Amino acid sequence: MSDILRQVDEDLRKQKFSNLWKRYGIYLIVSILIIVFSVVGYQVKKSSDLSKNEKLIEMYIAATYEKGINNQIQAFDDLVGSKNEYLSGLAELRLSNLQIQNGDKIEGINGLKNIINNNKYDAILVDLAAYLLLLNKIDEIDEPEFMRYLDIVKSQDSNFKFLFEELLLIKKLLLGKNEESKIGFKKLIDSVDAPMDIKIRAEKFIEIAE
Repeated sequence: MSDILRQVDEDLRKQKFSNLWKRYGIYLIVSILIIVFSVVGYQVKKSSDLSKNEKLIEMYIAATYEKGINNQIQAFDDLVGSKNEYLSGLAELRLSNLQIQNGDKIEGINGLKNIINNNKYDAILVDLAAYLLLLNKIDEIDEPEFMRYLDIVKSQDSNFKFLFEELLLIKKLLLGKNEESKIGFKKLIDSVDAPMDIKIRAEKFIEIAE
């Protein structure tokens, strides 16, 4: 009987977190996307400083300020495949994210997969694409596939390792692996290198897992 009650309690906690994620996950996604695309903005500036393709830089910046998501999608699509591989990758990243926002999730996810599997793109673009893919499919893909994408970014010592660790622990919560996730979140809190915003979120996730 105690085993049955424990299983029911575990299922209820899993359902509670799943419902919370569906309700508030979008806010986490938005806040993290701000961080992600701040990094992208820095990389554009870096590319602008190093590249002689001023026209492509201007087109990328203009695409960012296009009015209406459909106009932005078209503008970034025009930049994909350009001679500047870094800007082409950035454009494909932004295009994929916009497609997902616009309801064309399959097309957007396929674009992210293309970036991940394209060895001509810079490692940071692969990291960003993998992160956005996992973030958007966190409640859909199974754990083995989730880990396969993590293995890709781990193999290149990702600059976003703490964000990826956080995503993995959130995935474990969604799967009902509360104890594993709690241990992982506590390690993040104790880490001297983990960003403060991740530590703050970790404390909240531990409360949910209790």
